[in-house]
Amino acid sequence: MARDGGVDLIPAAPSPRVRAVFAGMVSRMMRRRFHAVRLARGSREALAALDGGARPAVAVMNHSAWWDPIVLIVLWREFFPTRAPFGPIDARELRRFAIFRKVGLFGVDPDDPRTLDAMRGYVSELAAKDPRIAFVLTPQGRFADVRDEVVPRPGAAALAAELAPDRAVAIAVEYGFWVDQKPEVFLRAVPVDCAPGGLLAWQRRFTEAMRANQAALAELVRARDAAAFEPLSARFAPRSGGTNPVYDLWMRLTGRAQGELGSARRDDGGAAHREDDGALRQGIDGALRRGDEGALRRGDDGALRRGDRGA
Repeated sequence: MARDGGVDLIPAAPSPRVRAVFAGMVSRMMRRRFHAVRLARGSREALAALDGGARPAVAVMNHSAWWDPIVLIVLWREFFPTRAPFGPIDARELRRFAIFRKVGLFGVDPDDPRTLDAMRGYVSELAAKDPRIAFVLTPQGRFADVRDEVVPRPGAAALAAELAPDRAVAIAVEYGFWVDQKPEVFLRAVPVDCAPGGLLAWQRRFTEAMRANQAALAELVRARDAAAFEPLSARFAPRSGGTNPVYDLWMRLTGRAQGELGSARRDDGGAAHREDDGALRQGIDGALRRGDEGALRRGDDGALRRGDRGA
């Protein structure tokens, strides 16, 4: 529906009952579709802090996949359920999936420059009715690869400047495969400074926090060090079985009972492992430049890392 100025903004129509049922449903769906949901250590405290405070809270997350809104709903359910969550979505999508209005999503036109002022006025109305609401956003405004640097659009910063929240957090998310046939979700969260500030100050805070957090999560995921993470909850802990009874029995008989599939080959050294890979890459590149087939034929990774020449 059009608001003042003719801007197309579809208001949310939140229903606590529908939201609770929907959150439970998508939580079970995530458990079935992912091997695990891993939370970087230190993130739990940042997320749990969102449940405190007397003013609005803001959570921003990078936008890399279809699963992102579901991840945010699951995080709300786990960490800040005493706050009513709201967030923007493309109005065209909300018309197709009207149930999301009941969850707390409101529709905007992300390509209309007038949307920012309309959204700011709408969330101010929401906060006037309930000062402890939580706004959850993916301010990139589009899907973006996690290898690309985060470029948040100014909507989240404009909302924060308008609402002066007393809790804010930046969340980084990645989806990937480690040691199971199913993918995993990797999350890291950091608090964002909530000192009074205008649009520029909040844009700077969100940009710096999201970029640094995404880079830090990428390092943890690349290192493949399970000790750097903890399960989001017991429900989302890694499971060693579940493909089918025959396959699971075969995997136990052939070694999976001693840990997660692939754990015997996992190097928890992280940085040391990447250093070895770098030396190996240099050795192979050197052999290619020299035309040294003998160095490659030996199949000796140690010799290649040292740069030994073939016979």
